[in-house]
Amino acid sequence: MTTLLITDGDQTADLLAAAGSRATILPWRDALHDGPLPALDTLEAFSAVRAEHLALVFKFDPGTVAATFAERDAVMRRHAEFDRIELWFEHDLYDQLQLLQVLDFFAREERSQGIVIVQADSFFALERPDTVMRFAIDGVRVSPALLNMAVTVWGELTAPTPQAIAKRAGKPIKGFPFLQAALGRFLEELPQPGTGLNRTEMRLLDAIGMDELSPAALFHQAREAEEAPFMGTWPFYAVIDSLAFCDFPLITGVHAPYSHADSEVHAEYVTAPLTLTDMGEDILSGAQDQISTNGIRRWWGGTELNGFSAWRFNRETRTLLEPR
Repeated sequence: MTTLLITDGDQTADLLAAAGSRATILPWRDALHDGPLPALDTLEAFSAVRAEHLALVFKFDPGTVAATFAERDAVMRRHAEFDRIELWFEHDLYDQLQLLQVLDFFAREERSQGIVIVQADSFFALERPDTVMRFAIDGVRVSPALLNMAVTVWGELTAPTPQAIAKRAGKPIKGFPFLQAALGRFLEELPQPGTGLNRTEMRLLDAIGMDELSPAALFHQAREAEEAPFMGTWPFYAVIDSLAFCDFPLITGVHAPYSHADSEVHAEYVTAPLTLTDMGEDILSGAQDQISTNGIRRWWGGTELNGFSAWRFNRETRTLLEPR
């Protein structure tokens, strides 16, 4: 029997290989919570948009990123060669979005036979090679009904407004025990009324306001504050850059945007002590609004947030507010 294991990234792929798996292991390698999720007909067209975004935001070589996606997608197109396909994903937002995209692909290919979902309510990285395979015992076979649900939710994520997801996140989602919480957390990355800050930005500024902290220290503090941490260092540092290098900066202390390719910039950046500016204090307190002050230009799923008015999500009342 030939088996394909699809999982979130290289760390889990390496762990499964170390556990003795003889399957072909395919890491998905895409932070879908960051950047556009366009409603496109093919995996390849979607990957082209994602590759362009990741290369631009995280300063990767565009050709290398495009080639990496092309290699991944080519394996997906060969799925008929595999008798069994196991989808190894965790409970956090990063993984749950990937799981939906993968299932949407198989739905378009009209394949459910031989596909099993292996989900964890913790992180595979906490396991050892001799313990990680225990999750396979609770694997769930993919049914046409489960595929249909994945297609529906993926379509709602790629829609041009967050309205359907706000409704979806209000109740459990059959067949997906971790998806409701993940979508609820994703909604919290929309701006909050009153400040124009999302949950990550708010916690970041609040931490700096209480103590002078470095980007590296802030990242570790942010992960500890999450029920299911989903954001890696590079997307987190991009959030810091968006607050430090806007028209009216909210924080000061870093002298250049983060670069993983420049060791000197990296070393200086991750240890730089950050402080709030006067504008940062005003926005954090609600005296000023980040979007009214600096505008916004980013994507949330298939929703483009651009200009001085945007969709907002009230984290206290769990309600979505239209732009106005």
